[in-house]
Amino acid sequence: MPATVEELAPVRDAGRKPVFDDILEEVKKLGPGIAARARAAEQAKRVPAETMEELRQTGLFKVMQPARFGGHENPPSALAKVGFELGRHCGSTGWCGTLAVCFGWMTSFFPLEAQEEVWDNPDNLLAVSYVPTPKVKAVDGGYMIEGKWPWASGVDSATWLILSALIPVGEGAPPALSWCLVPVRDVVVDHDSWNVSGLRGTGSKTVVITEPVFVPAHRVVPLSAIMSGKVPGLDIPGNGQARFSYPTFGPTALVSPIVGMAQGALDAFTEIAAGATRMARPGVFVKVAESALIQRLVGQNAAHADAARTLMLTSLVEGEKVLQEGGTLSIEQRVRIRRNHGFAARTSAEITDAIFAKSGAQAADENLKVQRFWRDANAAALHSSIDWDVLAEMYGTQQLGLQPVGIF
Repeated sequence: MPATVEELAPVRDAGRKPVFDDILEEVKKLGPGIAARARAAEQAKRVPAETMEELRQTGLFKVMQPARFGGHENPPSALAKVGFELGRHCGSTGWCGTLAVCFGWMTSFFPLEAQEEVWDNPDNLLAVSYVPTPKVKAVDGGYMIEGKWPWASGVDSATWLILSALIPVGEGAPPALSWCLVPVRDVVVDHDSWNVSGLRGTGSKTVVITEPVFVPAHRVVPLSAIMSGKVPGLDIPGNGQARFSYPTFGPTALVSPIVGMAQGALDAFTEIAAGATRMARPGVFVKVAESALIQRLVGQNAAHADAARTLMLTSLVEGEKVLQEGGTLSIEQRVRIRRNHGFAARTSAEITDAIFAKSGAQAADENLKVQRFWRDANAAALHSSIDWDVLAEMYGTQQLGLQPVGIF
């Protein structure tokens, strides 16, 4: 049964303002504390438990969670705003916090029985690894899986995992790449597996299953269903969140924190430059803020940050409106959303490059914010699903009357 417009609308409080606006205001108040713990997150290779608990208390992790399990069912543009806000204080917290919201939404794609298991505690969080294991055996009622899955961002805070696996589908047929829901208690987290130059605090560690564990069939969804948008969750009455297709909207969770990181780098640089001096010639010091070069640097990159954020939000909101009114997105609309993902990621990384390049030798100090945002943004922008060159080509292909190839 298709969801109605009313069922697709965001849950609202007794007044006129959406619950999300209140949540975002509470998250903003946590910004200074999140920023103060950014260095500790890097050293611990995880987002501090204190930070995750503070965010949980705001209701942030319920922003896209299905309403039947206590969630607010906000659309992907809300997810983008989460990333913008969290990323500007700490790249790693932005990455893990936004992904936690996204992964809650992704449960809506699964059958109701699977959702009920995940949300037996409405405060549960998820982590995901998309790298598949071939170690799968079909058994009565499901599958036995084992192997290693890298890059499970935020696993230290998670209760459930979505793990990719190559599921056998029959004699002579190739296995089907699929998502499997697995409790964290069934895996071992390799805490020594995350050693990187950027996004250190995400704790995107490898999880391991050495003794095969059982995954019932209702906790498995083929990637073909995810990519086509024809997910089992659409069969659940009122499950409007499943209408937001993952290939089109999912990368929002990756890009929006990067845009936030660019803003954070700009904020940090501007704060330092406003009170700094530099030696213009031997014995003569001038205010950095009075330099036309620095003034242009701030002005130009502030415009670039606003452009990345605005362009991304505009296409997301346009797409959401179509779906909330019961329509279907055109290929052009889907590809444009994906183009804007790539543009925002590349532009944001370039902003941090420009700012870091004019920050002087002091910027290399690991205690300073600018270098951390620079490392985090550039590491994040390397993600293959938000590659600007690929996405620009895909959009250009569509505009030239050809069939675009890619994830959209």
